[in-house]
Amino acid sequence: MKSLKFFSLFCLVPLLMFIVACEDGGGGSSDSGTVSMSVTDAKPLLPENVTNLFVEFSEVRVHKPGEGWIALDLVESPYTIDLLQFRNGNTTELVPPAKLGSGKYTQVRIGVDSATMRFEIKDGAGNVIGTEDRTVEIPSENLKTDKNFTIDVGSDSAMDIVIHFDLSMSVVVSGNASNPTYKLKPVMHLFEDPLQAATIHGSIDNSSFGDSGKATIVLIAQSDGQEFTRVEVSKSTDAESTDFDIYWVVPNESYTVQIDLNQDDETIDIDCEEFVENINLEAGEIFELNEGQPIKKSDGICN
Repeated sequence: MKSLKFFSLFCLVPLLMFIVACEDGGGGSSDSGTVSMSVTDAKPLLPENVTNLFVEFSEVRVHKPGEGWIALDLVESPYTIDLLQFRNGNTTELVPPAKLGSGKYTQVRIGVDSATMRFEIKDGAGNVIGTEDRTVEIPSENLKTDKNFTIDVGSDSAMDIVIHFDLSMSVVVSGNASNPTYKLKPVMHLFEDPLQAATIHGSIDNSSFGDSGKATIVLIAQSDGQEFTRVEVSKSTDAESTDFDIYWVVPNESYTVQIDLNQDDETIDIDCEEFVENINLEAGEIFELNEGQPIKKSDGICN
């Protein structure tokens, strides 16, 4: 029998969750509302040649003080999602609209059976000759918290919870290079409204990329000095510069953006950085790095 792995979301958690409430024109019961859940991801930085990351969800429950755990139906059970297909603002439904009694729900539990990463296999000339699936371990002790949240279901209201798996921060690689192991320790953040999340946009001059043709963008939260997320940028082949976006950024927070223009190993070599003040990251806004100009590397300085 397979043992289920549960992620209980208390004050903080390892996923990225966003909550949005709006009026329901359906005229439901005066003492209940509806809750649905979707899943998304940003463009993640993952081990080389990963093409898919499948996560099999088995159960979702919410907890109401005084009433206990309430199961919510998945789109199908179990339900497998390739998270790499739903990124850059795209979402997919996990839990269809379910009616819940009005009141405050303070915990969410997500049951996961398994996770698998699929890699491309290439020959010496770089041609794809096949694929290989590697199991991703799901440890049971993966809970961490960073802020309080409450799902407040109002009478005749509808609430959509968007769960953002930040795979850049969630997949942990260990072991030696010839036989690595992978663990999934989901990281998530909480927003009152997913449509009000901020976005950071930038552009890298193609002449500033190193031999790897890839750059790494790291976002450091000033509130705690911890890494918030990171993304990989691959050099464009049909333009003079390469655009990138960092989605699902908490608004009204300050961040430092660090850029490694030649991603050739796991170490981040900072070629340039920019401080983004909270006043420049209002809800729903897009902040332009380098005042909207392509980022260039010249004598160790990014302009």
